[in-house]
Amino acid sequence: MVQSGAGEHVLLTGANGFVASHILSILIERGYTVLATVRSHEKAKDIISTHPSWKNHVEFVIVADFTSDRPFDDIFQNSSKPFDYVIHTASPVTFQISDIQKEMIEPAEMGTTQILRAAQHFGGPSLKRFVLLGSAVSVLNSFEDLSTEGKPYTEKDWNPVTAEQAISQNDTVLGYNVSKIRAEAAAWKFMRESKPTFDLTVINPDIITGPMIHPIHGPKSINETNHFAIASFIDGTHKQIDGVTFPFYHFVDVRDVARSHVDALKNPAAANQRILLISGLITPQLVVNIIRQNFPSLKDRVPEGNPGQILPSGVHPTGWDTRISLDILAKGSRDGTWEYIDLKKSVIDAVNSMLSTGILR
Repeated sequence: MVQSGAGEHVLLTGANGFVASHILSILIERGYTVLATVRSHEKAKDIISTHPSWKNHVEFVIVADFTSDRPFDDIFQNSSKPFDYVIHTASPVTFQISDIQKEMIEPAEMGTTQILRAAQHFGGPSLKRFVLLGSAVSVLNSFEDLSTEGKPYTEKDWNPVTAEQAISQNDTVLGYNVSKIRAEAAAWKFMRESKPTFDLTVINPDIITGPMIHPIHGPKSINETNHFAIASFIDGTHKQIDGVTFPFYHFVDVRDVARSHVDALKNPAAANQRILLISGLITPQLVVNIIRQNFPSLKDRVPEGNPGQILPSGVHPTGWDTRISLDILAKGSRDGTWEYIDLKKSVIDAVNSMLSTGILR
């Protein structure tokens, strides 16, 4: 059962991000007081400019570099009141990089271990839970044979891809996978070896789509997943559907991701659990079908493809067995049930957010 957060203090990292903006919105709605990290004063100003009503409900602190020495110690030591919870979302998500190890893997892994150490040393007895935004790429197999559906993935699976493979192939998608695997693995190792008084919940969503409420400054503000899964079929990136593939073929709406994080703060069933967030199938054809059917003004720009052929030729992605995760999510929800936002609503709301902010015309 969802409870009010009135009087409780949450540390939220990466607050100007796609997912974190939605998390921050729910935290404020439920009455939590929030200290939020961003990389610069300008990014803090951007958040309040975008959401003026949040001004008196969130305090900002600057963490410019996760790989610096003890970047989070001062936050815990100097906070006006102790933290009850930590939600750590900050992690590199851009694929436009030149050094996979330095720009993607190290910041994700080091940022997670640094904040966990700070939480243990300076969090105090009030700190109850640490919630980490992970990814389904920590679970699925990057080298999955997409020509045949395999055994469904579960919370017990781990992706076998290595940093050496990502770097040798200069593949930023593999690099991102490794960054999420290493960050999550480091978190569980920390919990086993350090045995802090707080517990850990890791939430692993697949491709995240849906409306954007983070600060927007032109087309480059579209987050990576919304771009490749939705906007790329509107902005001219793809002139046709034939030959277009996704790295993965399951999705979840950003609002469900945000809700799962905030629900997890007080859900006893979420303690020391990996939670998978998988709403359903997403494919290039499904996405363009939804856009063409619901946005007549965009229809001429969006390739038609073959509306009846949902999956790319020869692609049969492995599914997910999420029964354990669904049970945990239901126990933390407002009414004891968990229903996902479907792909149609997620795509429509994502496109509407792009149109309303002027990043798509």
